[in-house]
Amino acid sequence: MLRGFTMIEMLTVIAIVGIIAGLSAFALRRLKARGNFSSATGDFITALRTCRAEAFARGDNTVLVIDTVGGNWWAIEDVAGTFSLAAFLPATPAPPPDRLIWSGTLPSGVIFGPSAGWGFALPAPLSGIPTGFLTLADGGGTANISTDGGTAQPNFKYCSFCDTSTGMGAITFLPSGGALFSAVSSAVPQTIGHQISMEDVGGLPDGGTGFGIIDFTVVGATGAAEAVTVR
Repeated sequence: MLRGFTMIEMLTVIAIVGIIAGLSAFALRRLKARGNFSSATGDFITALRTCRAEAFARGDNTVLVIDTVGGNWWAIEDVAGTFSLAAFLPATPAPPPDRLIWSGTLPSGVIFGPSAGWGFALPAPLSGIPTGFLTLADGGGTANISTDGGTAQPNFKYCSFCDTSTGMGAITFLPSGGALFSAVSSAVPQTIGHQISMEDVGGLPDGGTGFGIIDFTVVGATGAAEAVTVR
């Protein structure tokens, strides 16, 4: 004698299918978010290194302009040597005689951040770059220099050289080598270098709870750029 399914059995199966479908959708979203983060970080470190290389090749200053609020960046050849971040217009990023080398926009789920930093100094030999934290000399951990009177406090813990009122920043690569940074406190020598970090929030609001953080450092004396995986 054939027996059909009871209502409880059918509802149980439907519930299980729904849970599996929900988990699969979340996994796909995270996979896409990871792909976006990987692509964004790869493009950005390439932009930094290309900008530096173009300064050597063209014999002109090149400038990487970063908009941390809008999630945009532009690489520009400063042909006349007159670049001014205060006069920069995103609609016309490279008015003649300047030339636009490259531009990019962060994809969904990726931001410049986190706003509170990640809580640690960078490892040596980059530990002198301001992050809001420094490594204690006795190896006992880190100190938050934004609260203990330290002198190397960055403008933002996720962008040490960005303007605190606009969130904009610029790195100028020199054809003779080295880099200069905008909106930098006199307490932080240009030759040390600066950093900007990128966070994979995966659709979550910013607040230091993202899935991954990569910090991009540029050494002032040489203009060399590195990507450091923080988390």
